[in-house]
Amino acid sequence: MFEAGERVRLKNDPAVVGVVTDRPPEERAGRTFFQIELPTGRRSLPANQLEHVLAAPDALVDLRNGKLSAPTDLRRALTHLRMTGRLADMIYSMGATNTEFHAYQFKPVLKLLNAPSRGLLIADEVGLGKTIEAGLIWTELVARNHDCRRLLVVCPKPLVEKWRAELRNKFNVDARICGAAELLDTLRDDQERREGFQVIASLSAIRPPRGWDDPDEPASGARADLARLLNDSAQDLFDLAIFDEAHHLRNAETMNHKLAKLVTDVSDYSLFLSATPINLRANDLRALLKLIDPDTFEREYLFDILQEENVPLVRAWEAARDTRVPMHELAELVGDLPEGRVLKTGERLKRLREELEKSIVDTPANRVKLAARIEEMSLLGSTINRTRRRDVAEFKVERRPQTVKWPMNEAEDAFYQRATQRIEAYAFANDINERFLLAQTQRLLASSLATAYRHWGERSGFLTLDEEDDASPPGALPGPLISALGEICDDPAVLAELEAADTKLAKLLDWLRQLRERDPDQKFIVFSSFRRTISYLAAKLQAAGFAIMELHGGVKADRQEIVSRFADAPAGTILLTSEVGGEGLDLQFCRILINWDLPWNPMKVEQRIGRIDRIGQRSPSIDIINLIAAETIEEQVYDRLYLRLGIIQETLGDFEPILGEIIRDIEFILTNPELSPEARAREFDRSIQAAEQRKMQAEELEREAPGLVAHGDSILQKVKEAYAPHKRLTESDLRDYIAGILVNTFEGTRFEPINGIDIEAYDVRLSPRAQAEFGHFRNLKARRYPTRFSRDAASGVKAVFGSNPDPLRHRNLEAIPMTHPLARFCAQLLDGRQVGVAPRPVTAYRVPHQPHWPLPVGRYVVAVERWSIDGLLPVDRLAFAGVDFATGTSLEEDAVEQVLMESLASAPQLRHLEPADLPHVADVMASHLLPALKERRTDFEGAEAARHYDDVATQRALITQHKEREKSRAETQIRELRASGSAKKMNITYAIQGKLNAFLARMDLKLEQINRKENDLSFDEPMLVGIAVVEVAKAGA
Repeated sequence: MFEAGERVRLKNDPAVVGVVTDRPPEERAGRTFFQIELPTGRRSLPANQLEHVLAAPDALVDLRNGKLSAPTDLRRALTHLRMTGRLADMIYSMGATNTEFHAYQFKPVLKLLNAPSRGLLIADEVGLGKTIEAGLIWTELVARNHDCRRLLVVCPKPLVEKWRAELRNKFNVDARICGAAELLDTLRDDQERREGFQVIASLSAIRPPRGWDDPDEPASGARADLARLLNDSAQDLFDLAIFDEAHHLRNAETMNHKLAKLVTDVSDYSLFLSATPINLRANDLRALLKLIDPDTFEREYLFDILQEENVPLVRAWEAARDTRVPMHELAELVGDLPEGRVLKTGERLKRLREELEKSIVDTPANRVKLAARIEEMSLLGSTINRTRRRDVAEFKVERRPQTVKWPMNEAEDAFYQRATQRIEAYAFANDINERFLLAQTQRLLASSLATAYRHWGERSGFLTLDEEDDASPPGALPGPLISALGEICDDPAVLAELEAADTKLAKLLDWLRQLRERDPDQKFIVFSSFRRTISYLAAKLQAAGFAIMELHGGVKADRQEIVSRFADAPAGTILLTSEVGGEGLDLQFCRILINWDLPWNPMKVEQRIGRIDRIGQRSPSIDIINLIAAETIEEQVYDRLYLRLGIIQETLGDFEPILGEIIRDIEFILTNPELSPEARAREFDRSIQAAEQRKMQAEELEREAPGLVAHGDSILQKVKEAYAPHKRLTESDLRDYIAGILVNTFEGTRFEPINGIDIEAYDVRLSPRAQAEFGHFRNLKARRYPTRFSRDAASGVKAVFGSNPDPLRHRNLEAIPMTHPLARFCAQLLDGRQVGVAPRPVTAYRVPHQPHWPLPVGRYVVAVERWSIDGLLPVDRLAFAGVDFATGTSLEEDAVEQVLMESLASAPQLRHLEPADLPHVADVMASHLLPALKERRTDFEGAEAARHYDDVATQRALITQHKEREKSRAETQIRELRASGSAKKMNITYAIQGKLNAFLARMDLKLEQINRKENDLSFDEPMLVGIAVVEVAKAGA
């Protein structure tokens, strides 16, 4: 009847396919029972309920024969495909982390997934959550590729603890902090054991030493050994490498940049995070982009060609967004787009032109789609992600700046004037060659007169005090400017007077007391640019009875630990910090910031404010208090630069690149001793007027540019569409999938709701067998994932499915997203038990109509297919099609998907069809749904093929251009050397020829690889996932 190993299925539930085990059949009450290995576990079933599966299940045949399955079978099949696939229109990291949903934070996820270079620079403005965006990208890569397990984060040393805490608390990643020796051991161990790793290293800890690659006397030590390992590796060592504060890598001549090059060369994906303003003409930006995509950005001339070829694309993209541009004009613009020398878009342009010739209906939705298709042709757009605060609707914290001004007392004014004159005299005598030194000296004077007096007097030796010298390193010699200033800082009595009658300190104390009285629950952050000033303030504030904490470059304690202690500190505590001390840290639990001194560069002030004005700030407003002494250079800077340009009250945004040029002018004006006070004021005003004009022009251009329909660009629109519940794995999808498999497979496993809390949570207990099998799975494939199931599975783990909505309040709940080992264990169980035969269920059911559904009451036939493409970017897609059973009217795909997925989630019961309906439904499938799906699939495959061949052609053109130019340059150099007749120069030609031969060999190898990629495009046979007849009834009927 049935033999061991044969595939069988249930007659009354044809979607359930299993395999006959080797246990002998048993007789029960005159009937023969066979043990079957089913997707939900082993069961003994009567022979008369089983039938052979001679081939893969065919949904259409089952439909004609009336063999219907339960709706849960279709839901399980769709959930399983979403769990284990690589679906293009699904964002797997959405709802899989302990973070709040902000649509813009998923833009980098989609950009990186579609980037041919597999690299991205995230250059968002300060405070928008670049760390979270990086964590979402890692989560997405892990979800899409189960072998993605090797993560490296490189950041400045003070940020390593912050990264470890963020990864663990928000992304369930247990990363280790390591140095060069530990990373070297980790990489060697992984090459043998392939277990994966997640590590964080500071830039300074793993940066290669100079001479690491010297062939004669190579440098020694762990950092040099690590560099050589990276350099010599013939395969990828990291699945994702993240470089935080990437502006530290901008100089291509530094070892920082060399480390980034070594790491990215052996990384599958690379990610750079920086708040650097986007200026495509800046060499430092090009240096970062070169790390991401060396073929495109290695040579300046290629970059210029790309920019030139990008201009008409941008023009067409803007026209697509502008409703004032008629469709026929857009068609003409697209028709005139040239075929570039480097940027190859021919196949995609051909398709787009054909569609525009068919007279596309002018609707907002169609314009968004057209703009997206034009945008996808831009190579530059896929390399950089830039989000500005003003583009983020949910990030509207009001800034409330207040300025405190006061006149200095007589002693202060006298010292200020003497010191300023001495600085100007020094500048004049030294022909103004030390502008940075001059600016710093003038700013220290404005920061704290008492601190400046003490510092200059002690450093120069003119001032002798009984107190311990608090800052000068042993043997440090003062520079000539400090010596000149020290001559006027030689009287302890003057220092005592400056400290005793410090009007600026008095103002600070007054404001702190007022603020403490007005906002008794608040803590305060006081910023200063100078470590000496912070030490001075710490002593004075403590003496005045305030609790203080310090955070600056000289503090040896872990900065993240200091931030945590400040977060837990009582109200009224003051954090004294500097720009260096606060770099990259999140202080959004605070809403009051005091600028004790103001940098001349507003971008530094923006970074200060960005510590509290960032995603996660719960207060609708923040207070920024600026202390400015009257009749000082600092007052001129504030009144002319900060107030007139609206800085502090608003974020800088795209004004940052303009400001960079203006700051250089201002610094020159303020430190030029040849200018009289009146001339200095005139020059200052002229510079600010020019800045105002440029700012107005930028704002006018922005106002005139039509906004994108539906809030933002096409990528953001895709994110928002993907966030719809029917487009993602919801909490109930995960719960039902995991619980359904585990409870049915392992007797004794329980999922019990937890009462008494305001979110849906469960007490999950695994049976002994489930524990054993899960433990084995985890040791093999998920050993480094931190989970309580490794120790508490028997006694029970309190868990939520999806993400933890409030991890701080619900610390005892473990989140189980789709990347959790338990979810993956269930997917593996189901894969193994389907034994290569995926169920293709046909079902029918009835559900009450929901008010938000886009379809009215009626009866609908729905089909779901899976399409798969292998190429440069592998793509899977679930395609939904539906018709009204009564009228034969075709339905919108999104409407069909929403009603099907949401109705299946309500756990409807199977409703058998009337025999007379079966051939009618089969005819609808054959004559409407399958042809419609085929037409859409042909269009989908054509679009993907066009993108594939254009991307290959662009890469080939980039390498060919580079190859030919370098070859021509080297051959010209060789001819000139040979023509000289010099024997010495003839010897040089051999070296040049050798380098040229090696270069040409590398380029030829790259071209061969690209030619192979061109032929790697293939399409799988479409798979009919399932069919459903859905009757949407009037609610209450």
